[in-house]
Amino acid sequence: MDTGAGAPVTVTARKAVVVATGSIPAIPPVEGLREITTWDNRDATSAKRIPSRLLVLGGGVVGAEMAQAYRRLGADEVTIVERADRLLSTEEPFVGAELAEAFDAEGIRVLTGAGAARAAREAADGPVTLTLDDGTDLVGDELLVATGRRARTDDLGLDTVGLEPGGFLEVDDRLRVRGVDGDWLYAVGDVNGRALLTHQGKYQARTVGDLVAGREQTAWADHRAVPRVAFTDPQVAAVGHTERQARDAGVDVRTVRYDIGSVAGGVLHGRGVGGTAQLVVDRRRRVLVGAVFVGPGVGELVHAATIAIVGEVPLDTLWHAVPAFPTMSEVWLRLLEAERGSA
Repeated sequence: MDTGAGAPVTVTARKAVVVATGSIPAIPPVEGLREITTWDNRDATSAKRIPSRLLVLGGGVVGAEMAQAYRRLGADEVTIVERADRLLSTEEPFVGAELAEAFDAEGIRVLTGAGAARAAREAADGPVTLTLDDGTDLVGDELLVATGRRARTDDLGLDTVGLEPGGFLEVDDRLRVRGVDGDWLYAVGDVNGRALLTHQGKYQARTVGDLVAGREQTAWADHRAVPRVAFTDPQVAAVGHTERQARDAGVDVRTVRYDIGSVAGGVLHGRGVGGTAQLVVDRRRRVLVGAVFVGPGVGELVHAATIAIVGEVPLDTLWHAVPAFPTMSEVWLRLLEAERGSA
């Protein structure tokens, strides 16, 4: 181990080694992209100036959040290029549609179903040109590449224990790295690829801490109840399965939706406030397996859904969890009413 302060230091582990090296941005195979200066998420959040024209390659959480942030900070032109057919493509289709509508109102250009073919700069500090698959040229002052993450495992010496460097470390539900004898090597956080979110990494670290301390524990939340929030405006908050994911897993589901702007707590956020809340219900067990909220401050609503999913709380029991008036949480009552009406 090199501490950065001189000679390397050798550390001997007597019980376990935990790999928690995180992830780094994945660079897509676009001609010229690796040869020019681009931004990643860290560059975007530490920049000292606002570019007049910002190009964003990728319409996931990072791309959406940064595009809106820079537009509001004063960028004259912001363009998102997303290969999928919608923003936040892993969420419900209506999520991307509502977010795109909000972005359009703010003057953010969103190009979906669009892939990048080439990227070039005539000078290191000059404008960047992004050429799309259809031949369209987009010109910006900076290019943010937000097309996913890859594990930071290139130079850890994984080959010395029979593992392939460069990829995610596959783990079991006790977060032990597969393919290593002796059950001494663990991996937590982004590096294992299970759920690339800070709060999930903390959850996994707590689990491994218990295991190393001798307390029996398994990690299953990242299979069933992963909460995720996009801090855009409107916010997007979701947990568990989307409707498609649930159906693909063989669950017979019903979905119910309600307009967040129609509850008293939504009205208190101002005129014209709207958004959608949706529950994904397991018909047979009558429990939630997924939920998504789009609207102002909905990141604060998602933990109630997380508890309902993790605790497998029956809908008939949730009916007696009375939300306070006038709060956004009243949307829960309306959703449960809608579910009863559709049963």
